[in-house]
Amino acid sequence: MADASVDLLSAACAHLTGRAEDRSAATALDDWDVEDWRAALLDVPLDERAYADRFTVTRADEMDALWAWWTDPGSGPHDTRVSPATGGYLGFLLLTLISMHRSDRMRYHGESYASGEIAGRTPDELCTELVADPRVQQALERLYAPPETDAEACRVWATIDFATMAFHRHGTTSVIVTVDSAAPAVGRASHHALKCLIYPYLRIPAIVKATRDYRRDFGGVRPEGSPLVTVWASHDSWVLMDFVPGRTLTDHLAALAKGRKDPRSEIGRPVDIRQLRVLGTALLDAMAVLAADVGHHNDLTPSNIIVQTEHDATVKIRLIDLGVNFLHTRSLVGAESRESVYVAPEVKTTGTGGHRADLYSVGMVLIAIGGIPHSAPGTVPDQFYVASVGLARLLEDLVDADPRQRLLVSGIDPGPGRFTEIRDLFAREIEVLEAAESERPTSRYQRLKNALPGAGAVERQRKIWKVRRRQAEATDAAAHPVQAHHLRQAKSLKRWAIACSWMSWITVALVLTWWSRDLDLFWQAKWVEYANAFLNRSGDGIPLLDDVRAADYPIPDAWDNLPVRIVALTYALPGMRLYMNVFADMTPHSALRRRGWKSVRTAAASFMMRASAVYPTVYILLPTLVQRKWWVICCPLGIITVATMISACLWFARDANARARAWNGGKGLSTVPKGEIPTLERLASWAPAAWLYALPVVIIGIFLYSDRLQDELMYAIAIGLINIGIWYFKNTGTDAPYVRAGLTRAILAAERLDVLEARAKRRVPGPRAERPVQEAVA
Repeated sequence: MADASVDLLSAACAHLTGRAEDRSAATALDDWDVEDWRAALLDVPLDERAYADRFTVTRADEMDALWAWWTDPGSGPHDTRVSPATGGYLGFLLLTLISMHRSDRMRYHGESYASGEIAGRTPDELCTELVADPRVQQALERLYAPPETDAEACRVWATIDFATMAFHRHGTTSVIVTVDSAAPAVGRASHHALKCLIYPYLRIPAIVKATRDYRRDFGGVRPEGSPLVTVWASHDSWVLMDFVPGRTLTDHLAALAKGRKDPRSEIGRPVDIRQLRVLGTALLDAMAVLAADVGHHNDLTPSNIIVQTEHDATVKIRLIDLGVNFLHTRSLVGAESRESVYVAPEVKTTGTGGHRADLYSVGMVLIAIGGIPHSAPGTVPDQFYVASVGLARLLEDLVDADPRQRLLVSGIDPGPGRFTEIRDLFAREIEVLEAAESERPTSRYQRLKNALPGAGAVERQRKIWKVRRRQAEATDAAAHPVQAHHLRQAKSLKRWAIACSWMSWITVALVLTWWSRDLDLFWQAKWVEYANAFLNRSGDGIPLLDDVRAADYPIPDAWDNLPVRIVALTYALPGMRLYMNVFADMTPHSALRRRGWKSVRTAAASFMMRASAVYPTVYILLPTLVQRKWWVICCPLGIITVATMISACLWFARDANARARAWNGGKGLSTVPKGEIPTLERLASWAPAAWLYALPVVIIGIFLYSDRLQDELMYAIAIGLINIGIWYFKNTGTDAPYVRAGLTRAILAAERLDVLEARAKRRVPGPRAERPVQEAVA
């Protein structure tokens, strides 16, 4: 072996790039054999500062200078000062420096894969040219060749046609190239991915061991349609596997994001139901295969998921780079990457994964597929609570920061078949979202029409109810009691929503009909004629409804009836929206019985939520149909009822959040954020306004009813403006998603606490890990 060292190599680079005059260092490189190059490359400093301190030149400047030398027609691999073989090794050195630089920028500076330039070009462009050079290909073949003692690795290595080598992409500690097989004995496919460790990282024993054992831990011949990749061989410095065409989920989601419009408000960002159906289901199918064949992934991030698009509605998911990332095993230092949000907290803390760590990663990936930015670790973004209580419950059950609290309330066994059950439950929730989305208005006219209760609102609730009914009938209550309970609960809530939409429709229709009669625009509908004939009545009145009207309540009487019509209509519209936009599909009740004050709070909140769809109809129809003067009584009663409803919901939600934060000695549930919850504070802001509003309305109502005041119309107009301006457009409009999200989060937190408290009383031990955890090849 020659006197090889990285210092001599640096001196040679300084001469070749014009920084030094010493020619001897460059000529000495021609005497090096492959072992000399290996020794020098292993000694390259791992970080930027160490490189600059040792060689008195920054790594960035070295790369720029080497690239200028490499691309100079008079030098580079054609430089007469070095042999062609040495030129190939120097090209490999530049490839190594570029790969280390990109790894450092991503690990320490949080840069994305696509960011950064070297010599005015992207790292991928530079590496593509370098790997395409035959001299670099030969250098790589020699440097990574396994020793003769590893017969299996040598056999596979001999089948590779290195002349077909092409750069693919960088990993955290690796360079990935594609190669063709010179002999079909390497497997079914002739096109392979060769993952080569960046040479200086071969100094780290844990990384070398994980690479050497990769085939043993994650290898095996996979069927054609398997989401897992066949690994043919692995050695200390490389892994050979089938090449998986397609782009990473990171790139796929970035392309989807470019096509989406920014919402007017972040809470209004729609969940991408279509991508959840296509990508989410495919991901869960892939995870079910992985759980059955391998056990765990432990580093499931979008960059380790390959998306293969067959057509618009079908994709295939392939999973790569199994095992805990070296950053989390502490084999490699660096700051948290952008994709660390997908890594389970226990993996970050201990460097070990497990069968529950993948649950967390799957949940976080599903959130990303839904097109929603991530919130704090261990929490579900507010948009999912707005979209679906069932989907939010499932996501909470996946991303809880405590692994022992995952799959807590979904009724899914955390055993090997967990992802199959998750997929089935996930598919049910997506089916409900699709049913709701199919009836959602798209044009401005449809949205305006949907603002009033009508046949469309009824049909939308009915369509969702039919889906829930079918799902409940298809679920085996004995095998899945928790899921059956949730489906029965959802079905009954949707049945109530149908009834409420009918009540709202009828209420508004009657108010408008009575107003049209006051304006002498009333037409004799056929059903009125038939009813009069059936009851043997004469005249144009409406049977039964006109019979209950007080004798001193004339119709038509447009001017004197105007106050009651204004108040009735402006209460009916926000009353309908309050239930449909906030309380539909949610209930504070859970599958487990509560006792004491928890039971009282639950009953109070539940009663007021369900009553919010009934009391507007009662308070509106009594003065509309029976006695118009009652509006000055029903108006303050309605406001007091609303204020009581708000207080009851806050009473329940604040208690649930407080108990969730105090759980387990103050560790709390991660699904409930620390500090103030802005979504729930929207509801809290309603309470003082409602009680303050109720006070003058009650006082003025008493004076109006006792004929102490005469300005009924002005009072009615003022109430109407407040109802429309504040309750219709703000509270039940722009504020509704926030309130829905805040209440749903508290309801699900209370549900999780019920199970945890019951488990603590029984002291049921958690399940054991299924298989030992393996490290990844990054």
